[in-house]
Formats: sequence, structure tokens, C-alpha cells
Amino acid sequence: MPERAAEPPIDRRKFFGVTAGAAAATTLLTTAAAHADPPPPNRHRHRRVRFGVNYVPSKNWWFSWSDWDRASIAADLDDIASLGMDHIRVMLIWSELQPNATYVRGEQLDRLEELLDLADRRHLDVQVTVLNGAVSGVLFVPPHLISNSDGTIRNVLTDPTAIERAQWLLTRIAERIGRHRRFMGFDLSNEIHWFAKPLGMAATQAQGDAWHTTLFDTCEKVAPGKVHVSGIDHWPWQNDEYWTRHGLATSGTMTANHTWAGWTQVIQRYGSLSTSSTHYSEFFIELIKAFHTDLGRQVWIEETGVSTVWMDAADIPAWTERSIRAMADCTGLFGITWWDSHDLNPDLSGYVDLEYDLGLFTNKRELKPIGKTIRNLIAEYDARPPAPSRRSTALVLPDDVIPLADFTRLFDPFMKLVDQGERPAIVLQSRTEDPAYLAARGIENLTR
Repeated sequence: MPERAAEPPIDRRKFFGVTAGAAAATTLLTTAAAHADPPPPNRHRHRRVRFGVNYVPSKNWWFSWSDWDRASIAADLDDIASLGMDHIRVMLIWSELQPNATYVRGEQLDRLEELLDLADRRHLDVQVTVLNGAVSGVLFVPPHLISNSDGTIRNVLTDPTAIERAQWLLTRIAERIGRHRRFMGFDLSNEIHWFAKPLGMAATQAQGDAWHTTLFDTCEKVAPGKVHVSGIDHWPWQNDEYWTRHGLATSGTMTANHTWAGWTQVIQRYGSLSTSSTHYSEFFIELIKAFHTDLGRQVWIEETGVSTVWMDAADIPAWTERSIRAMADCTGLFGITWWDSHDLNPDLSGYVDLEYDLGLFTNKRELKPIGKTIRNLIAEYDARPPAPSRRSTALVLPDDVIPLADFTRLFDPFMKLVDQGERPAIVLQSRTEDPAYLAARGIENLTR
């Protein structure tokens, strides 16, 4: 690759951070806002559906927070911006960021701020994912959660001290970046149930919902008006575990979900380019919307992706295009954030095979066919924003059913309607006698 020009120094006037107590913080924020450079033009303001990518540093993965290479990070962000993306989602590593209950590593906050500054230069907003005890199948347990007497680990979802320390951490981060113009908001965690389950952390659904309420209240207090979500996958929607579906559909700014047709065995069961495979994320968007009580609430597909472990490489571009077009056909979709930007560095060991080839770029920053497909779709949608389909036919879902547990109950009928040229919605049984609700969603026909 050609030698990169040195990145010019970052203008620290762009930093809107807080470094002292509440009174000093107010003064700092007011002064910084008064002297800050005007924001760069928002080149993506017209987008109905936002496009972004989960950033995976090409050189050091998320060990980058401790082994920082600014030039490599900047090059990666150039790659991402070249696709037309408007945002990235990043992963903090909880055990490195907060190794002690009352201590946050200052140099990691410095690097987080620097990452936002670098993203700002490339017109990329940044969603910051915080309580990451599990990322890409690897566990990162903060030492302060582990008892040195018997090795037991505090339950992060129910233990009052653990929850209070998580609130404290969110506050410290917000003091540093909460007013940065590229800070989108907090994602509480990356699928925290996959941290809790292997470590034996049990929680009732009421306790899980309360955890969400408590931490989202903190997020809104320390970073008001931002997009605060909880990054989870299909599991809590498919199983009565950790959270209620009603709680997931009403907590936070919007409902984030990670729709993986491979992890749920849909690709393997139905075939890579089947309707069920390519419309899986569309189905999940409509499933989630059935539980929304606020009709203006949005869904964010915060992770989705595909690996050669699940299908032939030749099928990946077609699968990707069909999947994105199906998602964009839904109303109430905030954005699509692909997993991930760059293939995992092959020098790093211990990850499952599919983690190494999920990128839009190779680990050497070469654009892959899937990356070209997404780049072309973004350009197309910028020129001609996609209009969602009218969904006048809805499948009726019993309120107490476990979605997807029985594929023949809801999933297969949904896909049959798609094959027949319909774009179905999903509605809860309890809402079928509410004509105003059905009319607001444009639902005229109910299918049981």
C-alpha cells in the first residue's frame, strides 16, 4: 500500500469533556461549546436508514486500547469511510478499562476520545459499547468482580454493588466524551447474557428488566438525548430468560438486536440463498415491532453478518444484498450496522474459525466482494432512498408464545407469505381487537 501521510495533530478545541466535579463540569462544557469549531457538514442527513459497521481494528483487534497504533486506526477508519458508512460501533474491554471497582484507566479514556476525534475527521459517528465481558466468544472478567477468597463472581445483573459500579463507570466515560459531537450514545454491553450464562449468573426476567431500567436511567442522566441501547441477539427473544420481551421493546432509546441467520441455524436449515435465510433479519424487525407500545419507536439491527463457514464465498454478495434490501423494506428501521469492518488478525489465536473472515475488508485492508456490494447499495440508497413496503397483512402471534421455538408456528408462515409476494407484519393477539392500533400500522388482514 502507498505510504500514508502523517495524520495532522487533533484540534483539542473539539473536545467537550468534563474533568472535575459537577460545578466545574458545567463551566467546562459551557466554555468548550462556546469555542468549539462548527460541526462538519452532515453528508448523511437525508438517509432514511443509517449504515454503519462494527469496527474491528485490523492490527491489534480490541487489544488496541492497550497497544495503541494511531496510524493503523486512522487507516482503518479511512477504509470504513470509503464505503459511505456514517457510523461505527466500538467495543471497550471491561476488564482493561475498569480493573478496580473505583478506578478507570485514564489512558484508555484518552484513546477513546482520540478515536472519536479521528472518526470526526471522517464524518463517522461512534456508538460506544461499555460493559463488555464477552466479545467474539472471549470472556473478559473485570478483576474487581472476582472474590479472592473463593473465586465467586458478582452477578452483574443483580448485585447492587456491581450495578452501582457500572453506573459509576458510565458516568466517568460520559464526563470525558458525553458532549463530543461524534458520540452517538452508549450501548450498555455486547450480549451480556453470553457473559452471564457461562459464569452461572442467574436473573429473573423482572431483575433483568430492572437492570435495564436502572442503567438506561443513568445513561440518560449523564448523556441526555443520545441513542442508548442494549446490544442483544435472538436468545432473549426466543427464550424466557433474563428479560421480558415487553421490557426489551420498551427500554432504552430504541430496540437494538443482533440478527445472525448463521448462529440461529437458519442458513444451515433452509439454505444460504433461501427466502428464510435472506429475509431472516426482516422477520426479526417485524417480530420486535409487534412488542412496541410506542409506534414511533425504531429498531436498530446493530449486528448482522455472514461467514464462509456458513455458505460458499460466491453466495455471500447475493445474500448480503438480498438481506439488506429486505431490511430496508421495513418501516421503523433506524439503521443497519454490519459485523464487521476488517477480518480478524490471523496472528491472534483462540477465536472460532468464522471470526476470522467476517470483515468487509481483509486483514490487509483489501476490499472484499461483500464490501463492494454494501458500498454499491449505500451509493444507490443515497441517490434513491428506499421506500418501505406497505404491510397490510399481519400474522397473529399469541402473547405468551416463545418466538421461533417452533419454526412452523410463525417463521415458516412469514416466509411463505414473502414467497407469495406479500410483505407481512406481525401483531400480538392482544392487539387484534384494537382497531386504532391496527389502522395506525396499516394492518387490514389478520392471518392466524
